[in-house]
Amino acid sequence: MTAAAQLEMLPAAVPAADAPTDTPPPSALHLIRAEIRLSDFQRWMGGKRLAGPDHAMHCLLTECYGDLAPKPFRLITPRGASAGIFYGYATAGAAALQEAASVFADPLHCRIMPPGQVASKPMPTQWTAGRRLGFEVRVRPTRRLHRPAGKNGDGPVHAAERDAWLMQALDDGQETRTREAVYIDWLAERLAQSGGAQLESAALVSFQRTRAYRKRGGGASEGPDALLRGTLIIANPAAFAHLLARGVGRHRAYGYGMLLLRPAAPPPGG
Repeated sequence: MTAAAQLEMLPAAVPAADAPTDTPPPSALHLIRAEIRLSDFQRWMGGKRLAGPDHAMHCLLTECYGDLAPKPFRLITPRGASAGIFYGYATAGAAALQEAASVFADPLHCRIMPPGQVASKPMPTQWTAGRRLGFEVRVRPTRRLHRPAGKNGDGPVHAAERDAWLMQALDDGQETRTREAVYIDWLAERLAQSGGAQLESAALVSFQRTRAYRKRGGGASEGPDALLRGTLIIANPAAFAHLLARGVGRHRAYGYGMLLLRPAAPPPGG
């Protein structure tokens, strides 16, 4: 069996991660923005023995806001800066988050992310099919390879994440396509699977390989960390609302998959 045939092999009873849903779209979605005091954040991370800033932010949000914690989210930490920028989507606005923090947050949490400085705006509740939107998204473009364990391949099947570009090279036997092209195709697939949007164009803005942590004290998975920027077209308004609230790809609760929207570039030939 080729590597391509093994990709995304999920049991029939399990829907695709970004498959369209018939449930009503979220009644309200808020874009959250806050400044993060990086020195206090790093001190808190050290006290908690947390290795990665994305996992640490996931833990901080959960401890501060409980079920109201924004996700997906994006943490931007410019090199050499004293403050980072946090963006997230949440079902609660700034006032509700501030009330939750007043109950749950540790004083150091409030130094890292002062509740009174958390800002929010409601996102549109109605979208228009065919509308073009610019976007930026940080993603972890991986595919799941399902392999049987055991020396003879007769053990239980385990899923492993693999870099989508490396999987393409493995399947072709050589590096025939650029990393950018493979990652753009990966994103186009995820948007199409959601039913909410179609990819018009995209470019790979930056790439690095990073370690992702998803459990406190657990191991890390090393993999691709890509920033893509481009233009999408809304295909189904209700499904697009779900796409924004859910995010793109895996590790969505750990700093990946948040679609930050911007004005679209002029259409090709326009």
